Amino acid sequence: MRLTVSFLVFLASLYSSSLWGQTEFRLGVEVRDKYTKRPLVPIVSVLAVNTESELPGQMVNDAYVVKVNPGTQYQVFVAFQEYKTYRQTHTFEAGAPSSTGYFPFVIDLEPLNPPKTFAVATTTNAGHTILVIDKAQRSVVAKAVVTIKDERSGQFITAKKNPNVGGSWLAELKDTEQYTLEVSAPEYETYKSSLKIKAGEATEVVLNRIPKQELKFVAIDALTNKPVAAQFKLSDEIKESYTGTTKADGELFNPTVVVQKQPYNLSVTASGYRRYESKLSITTTSSAPATPQVIKLSKVDVILKIRIIEEQSGQPIVANLRVIDQADKRAILNIKGTPEGQAVTPISPGRQYIIEAEAKGFMSYQQPLDKVLPLLTETSDLTVKLAKIDDTYLSLTATDANTGQRIPAIFKITASLTEQTTEVRGTTSTIAKHKIKEPDIYKIEVVSNGYQSVTHDLDAEEMKVGQVFSYEAKLTPNAAKPAASPSHVFTFKVLDAQSRRSIPNLRFRVTSIATQKAIPAKVRYAFVTTQLFLDQAYLVEAEADGYEMYSMRIDAGDWAKRGEYLTNVSLISHKKAAAKGKPVVNEKIFDNIKAGQTLTIEDNVYFDQSSYILRPEAYGQLNRLAAIMAKNTDIKIEIVGHTDNIGDPRLNQTLSEQRAKVIANYLINQGATEANIAHRGEGQSKPIAPNDSEENRQRNRRVQFLIK
Repeated sequence: MRLTVSFLVFLASLYSSSLWGQTEFRLGVEVRDKYTKRPLVPIVSVLAVNTESELPGQMVNDAYVVKVNPGTQYQVFVAFQEYKTYRQTHTFEAGAPSSTGYFPFVIDLEPLNPPKTFAVATTTNAGHTILVIDKAQRSVVAKAVVTIKDERSGQFITAKKNPNVGGSWLAELKDTEQYTLEVSAPEYETYKSSLKIKAGEATEVVLNRIPKQELKFVAIDALTNKPVAAQFKLSDEIKESYTGTTKADGELFNPTVVVQKQPYNLSVTASGYRRYESKLSITTTSSAPATPQVIKLSKVDVILKIRIIEEQSGQPIVANLRVIDQADKRAILNIKGTPEGQAVTPISPGRQYIIEAEAKGFMSYQQPLDKVLPLLTETSDLTVKLAKIDDTYLSLTATDANTGQRIPAIFKITASLTEQTTEVRGTTSTIAKHKIKEPDIYKIEVVSNGYQSVTHDLDAEEMKVGQVFSYEAKLTPNAAKPAASPSHVFTFKVLDAQSRRSIPNLRFRVTSIATQKAIPAKVRYAFVTTQLFLDQAYLVEAEADGYEMYSMRIDAGDWAKRGEYLTNVSLISHKKAAAKGKPVVNEKIFDNIKAGQTLTIEDNVYFDQSSYILRPEAYGQLNRLAAIMAKNTDIKIEIVGHTDNIGDPRLNQTLSEQRAKVIANYLINQGATEANIAHRGEGQSKPIAPNDSEENRQRNRRVQFLIK
């Protein structure tokens, strides 16, 4: 017996040795100046040939470290300012790793302008390296200010520019201490965060550029509409200030300003013209070309003479008259009963006005001044014609229920007797009118974009000739749509666990646990990408013909916090040599477990049907899990047993509980910490497939390991 066991162990060692060459290893890409040998911190991308996904990596000292497989072809891209771009295909073979824990791969990058003479740089690693990177361009930010404060002592730590690596700083930091790191740079938002370093790993600080927006302005004469040479000043009374000029030939003032919540003050002056002042809010950016904003400048007030007459006869009418400034809704003229139908008021040519007039027996009048009198002179005459009411009208307006401001709307008017519907439109400056011919009750539906529609019954059964029925609809704005939950693209690399090659006819499912809806996933070669909301959890399942099904749970928010956007998935093929009825056991299934993951094992791996006695085939897999948990005491698991719906539900519940308990006890007996293990049974209550076939019932008979 001992001889047999020894022989099997010997074969296993030979088998594992043959696979050693297939094990991925850490590759460190070190980039230097070709001539001076000075270390550089460029943009480095490594991706397998015929794939689109870049390998994840991190900076360790002056190297960009990724995990690669021997014998696989990789494309390596290196880009750095003022250097030629490096683009080559390589196949890497593992050698003896350096003291840094990775196999070094050195690239000598050639500058665009090679020096005639040069000196080889001497390297220094005195202190912890802090890299400052532009988020969008992935280029170094050279003009940064780095401030570090020891949180325990309150002392500031000096950060010096690294003379050998552009865009990096060195500071004497300890991996046992907590620091506050603040980085600022011109044109960038200030970065501030708590910092605890890891020995041998550089700290990368990513800075966001301050958002800016291009603006365009032109000044014109309010009366002639001709361009005017003017001086512009845009300031926020804090620190931002932009000045410039426009010319009489139409040259624009074209500043690019910081986007912010604080409004800007716009001031425009020109010789012989009145000073123009207004508030300007720039709170968002736009990629569309900037449209010039026209500023009308006036030398003096315009005298507006208004005459109100009857449209049919041309005779003057005594009427109520209002002239309203559109900007602040202030009435600059308000006369009740114009003497002889005439009125005079000064107005500023650079502003916009609404003219309103009403008289008994006449249709009311409301028009924008620039619509009825587009060109002003120093003395401008406006004739307002009121139409005498010979018919009966509906006068309809709509206002915002919160602000009282008039809003554009569509009025759908339906007569009760004829059931005929007519639509009329009202704007912010005009009243909707509808002539009615028969006494009736009219149903009015009012619709406006961004508001809740309303309906109203207007009683006009006792109508008189010349009567006006008025209705003002007060509309409530729609509730603001909740902000879309943040999301991120997650990538899964699915390979054969033995050959490390992609799997043909891969079936990959992502299901929202909350909604039970399938989430779209794009499969390309070995890579699967899917967009997941960070506030949700998902069930991920991968399967292919000839392979065991793989499933896991993803709490997307937790994974995003840890930066785990790429996950390796290994599918185990069914061994052809396995004895009939004997399940194939993957003893390495628990090797890369992490918090938030759920692993599902079919129950026939661990138990015979209707039994909770552990099968010997499961020992190797569970022994490996117990060893992992004993070594990593932070790992906590919950074991959950499930059954199909065959038989008494109460017996199924008991069976699932006993199976989970047996597995938990086995792990504890093998050295796992008891406090880190929980177990429960769900019986037949939580199937993952309909119990309508033996294949689906087998999927439901399972044991889940929830990693916490």
